[in-house]
Amino acid sequence: MKDEQTALIGNASTQQRLINAKHYGYRPQKLFVRSDSFIIIKHVPMQYRPDEGRLKLIGNSKPVDKTDLFFKCVIVFACLVSILISMGLGYSLSVLYAQLIRIFQADRSLVALNQSFYEALLAVGGALWSYPVSKLGYGYSIIIGGLVGSICVAVSSLASAVPVIIVLVGILSGASFGIVYMGPFVIAGDIFEGYKSAIIGFVSIGSSLGQFTMSSIMELCIEEYEWNGALLIIGGICLNTIPCGMLMVLANKYSSKKKSEQPSASAKQSLFKIGLFKQKLFWLLMLNSVILAFTALAESRFIVDLSELKGFTRQDGSFLVSMIGVSNLIGGLMGAISKIFCKQLSSASHMSYWVLIIIISHGMVVYSQSYNSILIAALINGLCIGNIYAHVAIVLYEIYGTEDYAPSFATWNVMKGVGNFMGGYFGGFIQDKTGTYDLLFQISMALSIFYSLSFFAIVIYRYYRSKHCLYTQI
Repeated sequence: MKDEQTALIGNASTQQRLINAKHYGYRPQKLFVRSDSFIIIKHVPMQYRPDEGRLKLIGNSKPVDKTDLFFKCVIVFACLVSILISMGLGYSLSVLYAQLIRIFQADRSLVALNQSFYEALLAVGGALWSYPVSKLGYGYSIIIGGLVGSICVAVSSLASAVPVIIVLVGILSGASFGIVYMGPFVIAGDIFEGYKSAIIGFVSIGSSLGQFTMSSIMELCIEEYEWNGALLIIGGICLNTIPCGMLMVLANKYSSKKKSEQPSASAKQSLFKIGLFKQKLFWLLMLNSVILAFTALAESRFIVDLSELKGFTRQDGSFLVSMIGVSNLIGGLMGAISKIFCKQLSSASHMSYWVLIIIISHGMVVYSQSYNSILIAALINGLCIGNIYAHVAIVLYEIYGTEDYAPSFATWNVMKGVGNFMGGYFGGFIQDKTGTYDLLFQISMALSIFYSLSFFAIVIYRYYRSKHCLYTQI
């Protein structure tokens, strides 16, 4: 049998049923999977070998185009840099947070709004850019967002009050960098067709690199040029998102040319899809997005101020943030590698146990007084965050596939923004009212248990569905 056929990777009996179905005139119209290891590929040249019990793809193999590969790698690097800058700026605000409290003698609940708004709008911003993305595409939207956000950060160096900094950095730059953060995940996944999960996991490492590099840069700049000079320099660094956006414009054109007949997550489309909200599983995932943002980043937000409250210096606290970034990077690499060598284990499974481990760091921060103990807590926290965030985007891709990946990820980030705002504001509020951050970390420990159990339930549910449904639509 040699023709334009529909291929099934799976067991021989299932393949034979498909061949029989085609013999009688039935033809699958969509992409389906039996489970994670069964894929139907539509319209590919093939032949059936009865002696081997499998369908074999045929056709001339093409040599690897080194220029094409280099271009793809450059695009992926641009995606990583965009995530590094947008997420790294958010992490570096924890260093600025401790400094602004002392300089302006302001309440922590007020100063915390700067990082809370930034993190919230960074996550929600991807959805806020839905209309520009549908008209301009991700590349041009990232250029505009990067330019506006960089200008706002630089201009904030002239501010004379905390509310002005909150508006310029927290609100305006947060909303502008929202698309700079989300867009690269979608574009990177479209560049390498056969390694989407691994590539998405790889670019997520940009968050880990950003926490280490941007926090260190913020601390060094504050030491040399005060807080306002630091913001001016950081604003200049953020301008690097513009050439990254230019490269992504080329990536969009490349995807349109190469994949005109294939579904593309980075195509111009709205980032909202009403049908997703009709699924109970989707609502559970969105609830978990709020919980994760509220709990997992508690150390990253407040460990600098917490260090000073425990009798250490701001430099000691900044070093802890950097160490969270280093272990975050290691965790991100572990998460990306796990998707290459542990393909049978879903990302939801990985997230369920890493969220349990992060409880250890929350407890150590509350009950430890020595600097070394807090340092160990920071390293554990970063390792867990790196693994968790390496799998977050992959979970949504595994569940919703290419067609619904961008809308599901955009909505996940909206709910993440809610959790980011709540975690930042209530952390400062709790400290103002109680004099410590202990209650925040205790709440985080309880919510982490719920998060872990719910993701374990998602794994069981999907396994049950795959066993009792012959084909599950991606």
